Amino acid sequence: MYLAHYYIVYSVLCMALIVFLAVVLHRAGNHFLPDTFPGHPELVRGVSHMLYIGFYLVSFGYVTLTMQTFMPMDTIAQVAYVITYKAGSFLLLLGCLHFFNLFLLLLVRRRGAALATPAAS
Repeated sequence: MYLAHYYIVYSVLCMALIVFLAVVLHRAGNHFLPDTFPGHPELVRGVSHMLYIGFYLVSFGYVTLTMQTFMPMDTIAQVAYVITYKAGSFLLLLGCLHFFNLFLLLLVRRRGAALATPAAS
């Protein structure tokens, strides 16, 4: 009965989250990436662009795959339950991926710092 409402609300909510988070993460990355790759502005732009595109691909792919539901949609409460469950799962996935990316960039930064430091003789 409320299946159309579910699709509309879930789609709009997830699209708004994706756009908002993409802008916030892209702005924050513009401050972090130059410090990770000092002296390589082309590399910074390339990595930033790849992370940006990857974020959109993973986000839209996840939302598309989880759009379908087999839960009953007989009441507004059931619709709200399914939307909050799926949106929460989506945010957890993005949070885990974000921390994973930060960890990888930290490793790259440490490796770059270790290579730039001359070995003590």
